[in-house]
Amino acid sequence: MESNRIRVIKGEYSYEEKPPVPIVPIRVYSPTKQRYIDIKAKIDTGFSGSLLLSLDNYLKLKLHLYEKSKVYGVFAGGYGIELRRSRGFIELNNTLILCDVYTSILAKRNILGRAILNRFKLILWLKNNIVEIHLI
Repeated sequence: MESNRIRVIKGEYSYEEKPPVPIVPIRVYSPTKQRYIDIKAKIDTGFSGSLLLSLDNYLKLKLHLYEKSKVYGVFAGGYGIELRRSRGFIELNNTLILCDVYTSILAKRNILGRAILNRFKLILWLKNNIVEIHLI
């Protein structure tokens, strides 16, 4: 019998942006689980959605074939943008999570948002380069 133990996804800070941004490795699946890609996703607590993929990654998974109705998002600057939306699965440390996956023509990065992050304990500590998502 497996004991209840805390599982941790470990990431790191990327210094490609200023200030540095926390990133974590995740696997993203198409709704049928026939296709998947491994990506590094930026943790963004300002993004209320689940997962925003770059347009390239969205197309690699052929998510355009499974699209639901389009939605509109609002950037921090206050301007709106049309988002394409599909369903998909993300895998965090052998835990599969069904979620909405978004993209837009402007999406260049992969972003993990609060609709996923709010389910877990998140530790961000730049000074010691600690990025952890705790799955309980």
